Amino acid sequence: MSNVSPDVLWSCVRDQSCHLMKRRESQRSGMGKKGGHFTLEPNNLTGINSFKYSGLANAKTVGIVPAKEGKGIVVTTKSRKDKAIRKPAKMYTKTTLTKTFRKTAKTLKAVTSGNFYRADLEKGAPPPPRLQPPRGDDGR
Repeated sequence: MSNVSPDVLWSCVRDQSCHLMKRRESQRSGMGKKGGHFTLEPNNLTGINSFKYSGLANAKTVGIVPAKEGKGIVVTTKSRKDKAIRKPAKMYTKTTLTKTFRKTAKTLKAVTSGNFYRADLEKGAPPPPRLQPPRGDDGR
């Protein structure tokens, strides 16, 4: 998507995307008259339809999905190389992480904020329930 600026792309995608889920909430929902606007687009960690979390409009995105075999997770980032940006099939870099929770969390932190990639997405979404650290008898 190097031919279009992210702002122009967001203005096209924000209201007319096939990934949008518009929910009408009446009464006191706290979401305004129109309700919440959510999205199912890839590489959107929170599911909120905004430019900050958009996986389509941003030049740098991070996506976390479970691996196919159920062991570990797949971290997807957009490539920054010029050759890969022009080819949609090679635009994303996928890495499978199958280590323990602590090592996986450390790697995710290194990929996002440690690499100056997207530090604001470090706390964008909690880890999936099966990747949360196990709790002991004392509640830790």
